[in-house]
Amino acid sequence: MAFDINLASTDCKAQVLIFYIMKRRSFCRYIAMGSACFAGVAGRDLTFAMSANSSQTKSHHKWVVLYWMPYDNNLSSFGEPIVEMLSHGTQNSEVVVVVQSDYWGAPKMRRRLLVKGAINEIDIEGEDSSDASAFSAYLAWANQTFEAEHWAVIIVGHGGRINEVSPDDHRATTQTQTWMRVDEFANAVSSFNQSTNGRVELLFFQNCNKATLEVVYEARNCARYTLASQLNLGAPNYYYEGFFYCLKKLSIDGREVAIAIMDSERADMYHTLTLVDNQVVKYLPEKLSRVVQQILDKPIPDVKLSELSTYPYFDEQHCDALVLLDYLSRSNNQAQKELTEFSEFLRSSVITHYKTGGKLYRRLSKNSKIKEFCGLSLYLPETEQTISRYSSLALSQRVDLVSLYRRMLSS
Repeated sequence: MAFDINLASTDCKAQVLIFYIMKRRSFCRYIAMGSACFAGVAGRDLTFAMSANSSQTKSHHKWVVLYWMPYDNNLSSFGEPIVEMLSHGTQNSEVVVVVQSDYWGAPKMRRRLLVKGAINEIDIEGEDSSDASAFSAYLAWANQTFEAEHWAVIIVGHGGRINEVSPDDHRATTQTQTWMRVDEFANAVSSFNQSTNGRVELLFFQNCNKATLEVVYEARNCARYTLASQLNLGAPNYYYEGFFYCLKKLSIDGREVAIAIMDSERADMYHTLTLVDNQVVKYLPEKLSRVVQQILDKPIPDVKLSELSTYPYFDEQHCDALVLLDYLSRSNNQAQKELTEFSEFLRSSVITHYKTGGKLYRRLSKNSKIKEFCGLSLYLPETEQTISRYSSLALSQRVDLVSLYRRMLSS
């Protein structure tokens, strides 16, 4: 409400007094409404108050886990079973879990707070789970609501192409399917991590085919560790009980939490799972560039894609990073030397844990080459038109992958 106060008027003092009285009433109504809102959604073990400057007092927790569930697609039926398993996991735990979901045909997204088995709905607006600004708003709300010693951010759903995540089929609005870009997603989580003073311990891409060099390097600032799958994942997954049991420990970090997820997952839900140390991932371009440069310094022998153990996902070809580099550096002694050093760096430093033994990919398991996979892949363009598809991603900005692919396809 605005007032046009004429300071020359003889009624100036009265108008000013009325102005401040009405502003004070408006402020009190705001306080009352805000308190009622938070009391209704917080759960019996969370208390909220409003400070003198009208900002929300955060509740303090050891762990807060944020799930982003873009299930406005054919995965929609798995949403509630996952929420039920998460709710069950919190029953005897101090961990706070929040799930923001989008289901097929729903008019808008849902945000639910899970505390000690209780599920509390928080009313929100917006129906587009592919919208990076909606995802950023979710993270901002979490940061304004909770103070956590440790955070985990977990995104479930389809993986899409290299730079795609979080699809929305827009069933409620009949629009065409849209995706959030991985670089947009990573920027949002990185900003959130920075705002929490680096307390995001784990980022889990609970999606298919996200353990690629391009994606893990894009997400290097999102968390202390990143967990992802090189191949497909199943749904709804069953690691939740072991996950929450691990979070009960007094002293635990993102690596231990991720390993608990990996070890608790049912064998038919994955083939391999890869955990990377983001403090080491930042050195990836420097190490990879040495190999790429040595390959480019000499002619590349004829490349036959049929000789490579590639695997398709969303109309793109992926290839294990070390398998591809080894193939391109054959007959090049200097490149092989650099590759040996890079392989050691990737397997022993970047990849801090690699879980094998999953049964999801029975067909691929018959392929002897899959046993050589290191756990991280690279995009493999098949035509000249697709060579530069991901040249804007951070890894391609630091490593001359475009020239490598161009040489490879022209050989």
